[in-house]
Amino acid sequence: MQHGAICRGFPLMRTPEHVLAEALQRGVISADQRQQLAAMFAGEPARVSVLSELDLPADDDTYRPEEASEAPRFVRGFHDVLITIGIVAALAGLWGLAPLPFDFANGAPEVLLATIVLAEFLVRIQRLALPAFALTVAYVVSAAAIVAPLVASRLEGSGDSAVASVVFLLLPGILAPFYWRYRVPVALAAMIGTAFLFVFFILAALLESAYGGRQALAAAGPLLGIVALAAALGLFATAMAFDLRDPRRLTRRSDVAFWLHLAAAPALLFAAFGVTLGWQGGFWWAKEPGGREAAIAVALVAILMVIGIVIDRRAFVTAGLISLGAAIYTLTWRAGFEASSLTALALFAVGVIVLMLGTGWRALRRVFLGLLPAAMRERLPAVAG
Repeated sequence: MQHGAICRGFPLMRTPEHVLAEALQRGVISADQRQQLAAMFAGEPARVSVLSELDLPADDDTYRPEEASEAPRFVRGFHDVLITIGIVAALAGLWGLAPLPFDFANGAPEVLLATIVLAEFLVRIQRLALPAFALTVAYVVSAAAIVAPLVASRLEGSGDSAVASVVFLLLPGILAPFYWRYRVPVALAAMIGTAFLFVFFILAALLESAYGGRQALAAAGPLLGIVALAAALGLFATAMAFDLRDPRRLTRRSDVAFWLHLAAAPALLFAAFGVTLGWQGGFWWAKEPGGREAAIAVALVAILMVIGIVIDRRAFVTAGLISLGAAIYTLTWRAGFEASSLTALALFAVGVIVLMLGTGWRALRRVFLGLLPAAMRERLPAVAG
């Protein structure tokens, strides 16, 4: 048999889950039949999935024989990467060439219009996940760039927090039609995240007004940090609600949870710094920190890492790496190490910690999950192997 005939007979060598998803989409099989067929294929060796996050249904399960995946299904090939590079370059260039017909938002309307046109073809028709993410970001940025000057002109003299609160109030409504049209998980996550940012900024604006300014509020103690921590905890709770409804990470809920956790992890950490070390404590290393501050930072980062291991979200590990490095630097400096070797030592320590966590992730999860009640363990992702 010639090579061309082989290629025509097996054009893509698609995996079972891809065939089942396409069959369901075309109405060849029902959801129940797909589930039964998926169970039949479950004994087959795991293959690399070619499904993107946009191919996953919101509610019904999608067969995935390998261990539950933490990250969204992003790339089906370098084609997606190439298209995304083109999107970023074209939209950045368009923003630089603008204003064309409009000049009130420095080219943002043109970028917003181009984003919608590209989304119709690349997301609605071709279902490309990585370009969908890039276009969602472009949509949010361009929409915010249009809205912010309009809001600022009408709230002149009201303060940055007041302007930001109104912008974040409007963004979920602006994002809603984009998500309704294209069903991109990161768009839903952005809607939820901006809603929590609105709550934070409106409360911050009220507190600034009550205390007579931002500096007076910062001097009043960790009040603003407590507000930020409450908002971050709300975001984390929402992410966990999505996660707990899909512990096997088979549907779009898991992808929405991924993006929410990616925002919630640093928000929780820096809000906790604000409560324990003062509102400027989010960047506590900027002002010659002492051993106490460094020890608190290490403790908070460790708590965050344990949470990440338990819920199987590595974003909670990466969120604290900069703070961990700064804390190690400070502690070793206080211990009398030479300044010339401090940075290298901090980098080495962070690298070793990350490698230990990365290679021992499953073993650590078994240990920590073993300490939890059985009812709680059942609702969290299982440890494979």
